[in-house]
Parts: sequence; structure tokens; C-alpha cells
Amino acid sequence: MNNLFNFDDIEITPDILERANPVFNTAKMTLYQLAASGDEDSIRVARELGFTKDTQNSVTTSSDSEKLLLESLLMDMRYHTMEQMAMKEGDFTEVDLPCGYLPKALRFVNAGHRFVGLDLPATIAEAKPAINALLNEKQRKMVKFAGVDATNFNSLQSALSDVKGKVVITTEGLMEYLSDSEIGAVCDNIRRILEERGGCWLTIDPEWLMSYVLVIRAILGEKADEVLLSMQKRVEDKSDVDVNGSALVVFPKEDISKDIKDAMAFLAKHGLKAERMIVADYMPELKTFDKLTEEQTAAVKEVMKNNAYWKITAVKDFGSKTGKTACDKNFDVKAYAKGKKLFISLTGRVDTLTAPEILSFYEKISGERPIKSVRVDCAELTYISRAGIRVFHIIKEHSELTFENVTPEVAEILKSEGVALV
Repeated sequence: MNNLFNFDDIEITPDILERANPVFNTAKMTLYQLAASGDEDSIRVARELGFTKDTQNSVTTSSDSEKLLLESLLMDMRYHTMEQMAMKEGDFTEVDLPCGYLPKALRFVNAGHRFVGLDLPATIAEAKPAINALLNEKQRKMVKFAGVDATNFNSLQSALSDVKGKVVITTEGLMEYLSDSEIGAVCDNIRRILEERGGCWLTIDPEWLMSYVLVIRAILGEKADEVLLSMQKRVEDKSDVDVNGSALVVFPKEDISKDIKDAMAFLAKHGLKAERMIVADYMPELKTFDKLTEEQTAAVKEVMKNNAYWKITAVKDFGSKTGKTACDKNFDVKAYAKGKKLFISLTGRVDTLTAPEILSFYEKISGERPIKSVRVDCAELTYISRAGIRVFHIIKEHSELTFENVTPEVAEILKSEGVALV
């Protein structure tokens, strides 16, 4: 007799979230980097969250003051420069993806803009009450937080259901953690949002690596390469993605024109067009400059004449030419055991919102009985992200894993990520 399992009592612990989404704690790291620059709002948020020195030590990557200064400078620069760019867009709703724990909501509502912060549900659960505690009653009505998966259009659409008028979507450090198939899905979703509401997408992501290289070399000179390698390793360890191979990342070299052209061509395939916004033209005087020498500050300002953040808009009528993407089926999972074999049937999407549930379920069942093999029926599976693939890699470490009835769309994703179907 087969044993059917009930998923209602599955517990999603912080450990499960961390293993399914290794980028989970990077949001705390960026808060500390910005607070270290002297940003008062970030210091207030960290205090509201109850973060201590021990918390800081567990999430920061810098063991010395020089590296922390560099990270703070880079964070200070992108945070305030992106804000300057956004504020020039007139009347809009700011949509920050991912919002992390940063205090952007305070800045935008004070300037009269509505703010929507989007991130993983676990991050939102901590960030929302901390940010709201620093807002008055009127301001809280202008702010909304929602847990989403950036590759999941339905989750984004639901989060923005009550947003009227044009939006400015900002992303600072999202694409570096995604594979090309995920980046493509995010581009498709953002294009649909911009088609419906108007506005633009501001992002540091295509030239984020260039920004790091230019700034760190301007300050450290010959010592820069060692620091840059450690930063790159940190990203790749957290994301399982080779940042050198991303279709939307411009790789630092003497002539970057081909990479820029290729990245813009990638966007064009997804109905988007980009304009490079030179950082030096928008960068305000930064608090971190007070910690640099005059020569270092001048060098940073000079190299930022060669770096750009991108303003991206939707190509007119692109959606009508290609047709709208069909809505995904609601996620569902059914499972039963037969002896030492576990059978799982998936419906809908396995992404950052749903993958932790699968991992938690597997570890609960395998803790109660020996599971030698796992067979996954993918006939109704419409999408799988890196988080889902990561979870199945963890399962494969302990049990034989087989995918069955894989659709061509999902098979293409799995193949691109180097996942064997049998």
C-alpha cells in the first residue's frame, strides 16, 4: 500500500531557506556596507532589526578595514546615484527588486513617491516591520512590501495589483545571482510590467563588475586584482553562476564595446531597449569620500566617467507581436512512498518561493524512513529556477534521482544548467 503525504505541516526553517537560496544573507551584508559608509537611515534600520556585531561578523565578507571601506564606497555610490537617477523621472511609484533591508522606502516617501519593496518572503518578513517602525502613519500608507520570485510574473503582478500610473523599477545586484534563463524570464516580466504601466527599469547590473574594477583599481592600484578575485568568488559561491559567462554582464577589459552590444542585443530579444547613463553625471557627493584622500576621491570621480548604469524601457508593440505568456498553473506537489522509493509529482513552478517546501519535505520524510531513490514526475511542471535545481542537487547527494515526463521547455532549462534527466 502506498503512503500518501500531507504537506500542510511542512516547516520552512531559516536553514532550509539558506540552502535553497544561498543569497539570503547577502541582503544583510549590503545593509552593513551602507551603514559603514555613515548612512544614518541604514544605521537606524540595523538598530531596529536588532543586528549586533556578531550578526555583522556572520554576514560581512571583509575581515579588514580596507576591504570594508571599498565595499562601503561601492554600496554608497550605487545606492545614492540610482536614487538621483530615479528622482528625475517625475511622478512614479518606486519598485525596488530586491529591496533587501535597505532604507529606500524612507527616502522615496519623503520625496512624495509611493514605494513597493519586493524580495524573498523571508527577507520581507524581517524588513517590513523594521522599515515600517521608522515611518509615520501617513508614510506607511505609501509603502508596500511583498515576497516574490523575480522570475514569477504572477507573483510580481499580484504585488503590483494596486499600483496606478508609471513605475520606476530598480535592481542593484540581482542579475549577478541568476542564470541566463532566469535573467531572460526576469526581462520578460519587467517588459510586461512596463508595457502595462509605463515607466522604466534602472539597473546597475550590466556594468556592476566594471564599476567594481574601476573603483578598486583607482584606489588600490596593483593590490586591486587580489581583492577583485575574492569578491568574484563570493558572488559565485552564493549563486552557483559564473559571472564571466552571463549574457547581461559586461566583463572588464580594454574594449567593452562588444559586450555592451551583446547585452543590448539580449535585451532586445526580450522586447527591451537600453540607454547607458554615465555614473559621474548623476553621482552626488558621497559620505564615503570623507574617508578617502583627495587624490582617491578625484580618481574615483574620474573613472566613473567610464561607467554607466542602464535605463531600460519596453519596445513599443513588442508584446502584441509575440503574444502574452500564458499564466502558470498554481504550484502543487503530491508525493507517496513505496518501500524505499519516493514518488513526487510537481505542478506549476519550482522557484525561490516553492523550492524550500520540497527540500523541507524530503528531509522530513528521509528522516523518518530510508529513501533510496526519488522519482519526480514533471508532466505538469512549467518552470524550474536555480533554487529548484539546487534543491534537487541536495536530494541527489542522498538518494538516486530521476526526472520523468519532462516537457521540452523544462528540459531546455535543465540542459542549460547541466542537469542530467536520468
